[in-house]
Amino acid sequence: MYKNQLQELAQRSCFNLPSYTCIREGPDHAPRFKATVNFNGETFECPNYCTTLRQAEHSAAEVALNALASRGPSNSMAARILVSNGK
Repeated sequence: MYKNQLQELAQRSCFNLPSYTCIREGPDHAPRFKATVNFNGETFECPNYCTTLRQAEHSAAEVALNALASRGPSNSMAARILVSNGK
């Protein structure tokens, strides 16, 4: 859900699409992932390791959206996207 919202924000704001990078560690039977997302020249990182790549990317997108929304609705469309989706 958060990845979709971040992508929607990028498209509405005419920014480049978000770019994700992931670190994988741990044994093959129990890997863990930590992702970062680059959005409009800023990098946001998920706070914890996740059990799947998808969860890590969603977590990084959530961090990005929350950081952008905290800057205020006048400075960021992220706040409106989060509000319209019930956050």
